[in-house]
Amino acid sequence: MNWLFPIGWGFDVVGVTWDSMSFQNIDTTKEIEIPVGNHVGAFGTKRRHDVHKGVDLYCPPDTVVYAVEEDEVVDIRWFTGEKAGFPWWNNTMAVSIEGESGVVVYGEILIDQVNDMRVGKKIERGCYVGNVERVLKKDKGRPTSMLHFALHHHNVLSNGRWDIGDPQPVGLIDPTNRLIASRFYDEFADNALK
Repeated sequence: MNWLFPIGWGFDVVGVTWDSMSFQNIDTTKEIEIPVGNHVGAFGTKRRHDVHKGVDLYCPPDTVVYAVEEDEVVDIRWFTGEKAGFPWWNNTMAVSIEGESGVVVYGEILIDQVNDMRVGKKIERGCYVGNVERVLKKDKGRPTSMLHFALHHHNVLSNGRWDIGDPQPVGLIDPTNRLIASRFYDEFADNALK
């Protein structure tokens, strides 16, 4: 089964991009690109201190994030900011949800307690997970908010840092091709209403 794209309703995925500055050429309030290759938001890209373990989907704060498949919440934790030990960023959370594909990590979000997000909760495909939160404290001319999307093998909640020069951590999976092949939420919602 294909995943649903984790961001929908009002957004169009306009393609993939290798260009870390391509966000300047799209309307990031309604268009999303999937970063690949050497793009700073792509999986496996070398950064200043480490290698990126997920895919960053640039979108505005408060953008709603949806479950890509039927899952069960297995972890909720602080992901960035002072509460996570990274005070140079704003406080954001990560929700890890385990399903058929493994453990999907939805990071740099905040959760709405009204929706009773908790460990053990069953999540249907297309259900609300959280809202994107601004992660970068300083605006340096780049997007300051994004969904950090990662994928791990079953039963892997964390696999530490991926240091430059080290092999890919055990249990970490590149989710890029699945994101590219995913179906848009609008299409799923339209079909569900028929």
